[in-house]
Amino acid sequence: MLNNSNEEKLPELKQIICALILGSDHPITPQEIHKIVETVEEERRAELEKPVEVSDDELEAVQRIADEAAKEGESGIVNKEEAIAQFAEADAASSAEKRPELKMVSDKVVVCTLSAVKKAIAELQEYFKNMNMGMELVEISGGYRFQTASDCGRWVRKMLNKGKPTRLARPAIETLAIIAYRQPVSRSEIEGIRGVSAGHVIKALMEMQLVRIIGRSDLPGRPFLFGTTPAFLDHFGLKSLKDLETIH
Repeated sequence: MLNNSNEEKLPELKQIICALILGSDHPITPQEIHKIVETVEEERRAELEKPVEVSDDELEAVQRIADEAAKEGESGIVNKEEAIAQFAEADAASSAEKRPELKMVSDKVVVCTLSAVKKAIAELQEYFKNMNMGMELVEISGGYRFQTASDCGRWVRKMLNKGKPTRLARPAIETLAIIAYRQPVSRSEIEGIRGVSAGHVIKALMEMQLVRIIGRSDLPGRPFLFGTTPAFLDHFGLKSLKDLETIH
């Protein structure tokens, strides 16, 4: 395992991280990235160390070459075992040329610590921020994803033929705020705070995937308890529910 002091490995690690973030269907966490890198490297090592398999046809060819060499008195190949060994060495070299990713295992292994992944992500965030490329690497719901820069939203919405972002109505905002700050919370508790029926608003928020059922209360009738979803964090650009403490 390489430690994160091996700086020459970081550029390659950053390439892998960018690819994983772009290819993920959800904000991917540093832990997920670390696990994937470790798993791939283990597979690559095992593949490199795997003995070369020689087919029956190849064995016959080697035997024929060895026999002919013995008849002609050549000293380059003295027996079948040596011939097979030379064949295996040549085949391995050929495989390394055809599959450069195998060669990388021996001289450029991409193995790292979780701290190295986090450091690389932080450097990537700073890089994209300073480059002003119309995209940014952001932390959402405990993971990371690429998204278009907020100041480019007008042009992106035009391309997608979308109008201004949908704004939540006041009743929805009030209900969502109660759920966010008091979760898990029941419908009766929400209605007690707002002073009006909240059933239709909760249903609308669930359809928008901002709210979900996360359990049942121990009160008589065991009413549903509601909480927010990862989409809620995404919608409001929050890293985690702890960020709610900074919103006033």
